[in-house]
Amino acid sequence: MPKLQQPWPTTRDRTALVIVDMQKVFCDPDGTLYVPSTADIVPAIRELAATCRGMGVPVVYLRHIVRGDGSDTGRMRDLYPDVDKVLARSNPYVEIIDELAPKPGDIVVDKLFYSGFHGTDLDTVLRSRDVDTLMVCGTVTNVCCDTTIRDAVHREYKVIAISDANAAMSYPDLGWGTVSAEEVQKVALTTFAYEFAEVATMEQMRQRLQNQS
Repeated sequence: MPKLQQPWPTTRDRTALVIVDMQKVFCDPDGTLYVPSTADIVPAIRELAATCRGMGVPVVYLRHIVRGDGSDTGRMRDLYPDVDKVLARSNPYVEIIDELAPKPGDIVVDKLFYSGFHGTDLDTVLRSRDVDTLMVCGTVTNVCCDTTIRDAVHREYKVIAISDANAAMSYPDLGWGTVSAEEVQKVALTTFAYEFAEVATMEQMRQRLQNQS
């Protein structure tokens, strides 16, 4: 099956920016689940979000937050035994980093698992605004960004992954050798481009939005 040959046809009034999990727990060096490469994508996300706000394009933040009492984690707790502590509502590190703090009019959607659509009102929020195209950025590229992208495609959204505004993480040797963040990013973006989405840079999307009447 060939990859998408042309950029998605987009209109500013039917597009939204989805910023995935840019929370202190992932993006602050003191965060329990710190992803070092998130530091590199903050400027691009900030600029694209500012462009969107200036044009009336919805800016949606996803946050991975759980109750903290074990009542809503299920399989996530099996995979990450300390999730009820690390992602608890009471932990200040679940908040969005100060550099990207939501502005008045932005939308914040809390999720319990990887996908922004699973068990949330994200789909309703987007459809109420007649959105059919999503620009997705944030962390981690191949986990929460990936799962959100796939779920969006399954719901018939056009998806654009922002290549220089998604951050991957490295993996230790789990039996097949170590994998660097750069390798993960390369495979994830290639998979998006071939199977699920358009992949574009922040500047490409900023210019596309600005060039629309």
